[in-house]
Amino acid sequence: MSEKQETFTPGPWELVQERDYLNLQEKDTNLVIAQFMGASDEDARLIAAAPELLEQCKLFEKLLSTLIMEGDSGADLERDNLQAILDKVEGETA
Repeated sequence: MSEKQETFTPGPWELVQERDYLNLQEKDTNLVIAQFMGASDEDARLIAAAPELLEQCKLFEKLLSTLIMEGDSGADLERDNLQAILDKVEGETA
């Protein structure tokens, strides 16, 4: 398998309220990644949390793989579903 290359701005990200919109920006550099006008705060917070959510999903996938290797066959489907989502996020699927 080839090494994956990130195709997004790595986190952590934060939301900064401007006059009538929200900026999604890198915490360390304040680089603006996106602006939200009229989007719900919940949607914007979910997008801002995306880098941390992705990392937690990767850790959870490793935990499920460990459980499977230790004989927990009930984790197969969940791990496969999570891996399919991670592949989609990382551009591994068509």
